[in-house]
Amino acid sequence: MQLAGEIENWVNANRDYILDNISGLVRINTVNMPPGGNEKPGQEYIYDIVSSYLPAEDIDLFEIDDVEGIRQNPYFFPTIDGVEKIYKNRPNLVARLKGSGQKKSLAFSGHIDTMPDYGKKWTVFEDPYSGNIKDGKLYGRGSVDMKAGTLAGFIALKCIKELKIKLKGDVFAESVVDEENGGVNGTIAARLRNPDIDFAIVPEISNLAAGIETFGGTDWKIDVSEKGVGGIGADVDLENPIYKLSKIALALEKYDTYIKSFKVPEAFNDEFKIKLLTYQFYSGGSNYLESGAVPTEGHIYFWLEAYSYMDEESYRKDFLDFMHKELGKYKEFQEKFPVIENVIRFLYGHKTDTNHPAMNSIRKAYKNLGIEYIEKGIPYGTDAFAFKKVSNTDVVVLGPSGANPHGIDEYVDIDSVFQLIKIMVLTAADYCL
Repeated sequence: MQLAGEIENWVNANRDYILDNISGLVRINTVNMPPGGNEKPGQEYIYDIVSSYLPAEDIDLFEIDDVEGIRQNPYFFPTIDGVEKIYKNRPNLVARLKGSGQKKSLAFSGHIDTMPDYGKKWTVFEDPYSGNIKDGKLYGRGSVDMKAGTLAGFIALKCIKELKIKLKGDVFAESVVDEENGGVNGTIAARLRNPDIDFAIVPEISNLAAGIETFGGTDWKIDVSEKGVGGIGADVDLENPIYKLSKIALALEKYDTYIKSFKVPEAFNDEFKIKLLTYQFYSGGSNYLESGAVPTEGHIYFWLEAYSYMDEESYRKDFLDFMHKELGKYKEFQEKFPVIENVIRFLYGHKTDTNHPAMNSIRKAYKNLGIEYIEKGIPYGTDAFAFKKVSNTDVVVLGPSGANPHGIDEYVDIDSVFQLIKIMVLTAADYCL
């Protein structure tokens, strides 16, 4: 309890420092815009912060292709929508606070990349990268997804060092690239770089609940095309891809209903059922001036969620069998079936070993801080699955509160960030002893 009080005092004394650095990071555009990304300025910003309290030899700034053999790893996924990804000048950043050399190591692992702002004006603060604060909320693209959580890990290292907490195991803080858009190759690189870290906390938005299970899923694309040049069909009967797309959309709606019958894992409430979300239905343009002819092609993009117990191969077969059965009722699909393919990798759901010793340390941290402890499933996809797939590291999702990730007026709750830092430090102090 004495240590909890010391950590509380440290966080209170450093409130302005913490907020200034989070705001500064949010103001830096680190958008993941495939096939590349703009993460490097954010990584350099964090590097400057960390280098003020850790020696250079304990800060690892490396690119994905610096990791030997990564492109041969079965979980490395090099493309998005068929386009080769570019990883030059998109470094990962890993800082290590050394213990006395014995085991039981811990990592705080977050991603620096964000989704775009899509050119939309925000309402609370017009600038999507303001980093401004109002009513206890810090606004900006990436504030809760997940710059505040990512930086919290590095600040936790600073707190441990300045309070001279003696640890036997090493504590790492990571800022990885390319998590958004189903990337995860930055996480895979970090795992292969340090494969034997015992446990990790991924500080994605969880409202300070311990996310012991997550959803998975993948983005899909269905393409349809017709012969000919299109037009207005003055003397010919033109095939219309829009009618095909409409039938496909109805089949997707049926599959969305069908997967609601799948068993919901115990970590989730029954209302958290996986979904099929159709994102884009496109053919023939997007406004009247583009609508003067029957189109010849079109597509649908959609996201299909999965539970952690579901594997890619069997789920893919189930979905494709369903679509063949539904669309096979129509003559036009019997003659020419649409192209159905993945746009990104399959993101597996993850499941934490709740008996792992690090989980006991997390529970103790909550108790010592007087915070209600909740374990539950988190109904979205993350990079957490990669920890167990390519390394020996177990993982839990545990991050701050906030709202609107990927949307307008994204924000992180400031008090939850302070609580998160305290949880991180106390967990490390107990687990790495």
